[in-house]
Amino acid sequence: MIPTEMPVVDNDWPSWPALASAIPGVPRGSTNWHHVGVGEIELARATLDEANRTFVENLRGVSLDEALDPAGGYRSILGIAKHAAAWSAVYYSYAFEPTPRHWDATDWPRGLRDRIEASAAYLEEVLAWFDRTYERWLASLAGVDDLDAPRPVHWGGTAPLSEIVAMVAAHWAYHAGEINAILAIRRGQAWEYGEEVEENHIATIGHRVRPAWMTDEQAAAFESHRTRPARRR
Repeated sequence: MIPTEMPVVDNDWPSWPALASAIPGVPRGSTNWHHVGVGEIELARATLDEANRTFVENLRGVSLDEALDPAGGYRSILGIAKHAAAWSAVYYSYAFEPTPRHWDATDWPRGLRDRIEASAAYLEEVLAWFDRTYERWLASLAGVDDLDAPRPVHWGGTAPLSEIVAMVAAHWAYHAGEINAILAIRRGQAWEYGEEVEENHIATIGHRVRPAWMTDEQAAAFESHRTRPARRR
């Protein structure tokens, strides 16, 4: 069963501690990137790990109805997740497999490329597919000696593996933002507490999202501050 009514995750709050603690040799909770001997492979793996966390956290708790709703557009969350997983699989195949598989030949869940099954089970299979591609990337990077070595890419030619990793991580994060925006529109949610920015002409009372890390005391202080009448000069 996929839970519903979960808040949109806003990944603009500082995430460096989580990223740093994913690197071997960095103490958990550390934000210090200096003098810890971070290697290129560990950094590449950590980059993918953070992009994956951003993608997965924005999908956590998504219901089937939400996953099928494009919020007035033509890209649904299910379609975006399927797209992101597919290209992740294709990039991986060209970078590591002896016989690369392109878009038409990759391992689509239930063999469906341009169709879906509107079911919770199918949604879970697509998300599990994304997870598998992520695990393949991490496992294969663990055995890499040279990130500058050229690898084939699906459009022809080659690129350094480091650049391919960067492209894959950026693609995951890009589509995580799309998912975040669709859910925010559908759920009628504004920014997290304390992050209202340029849209001061839009009333957000009752639509702000309390972040998971915020304590009751912090939330109460913020709400008191935001509802207090402005001082007259």
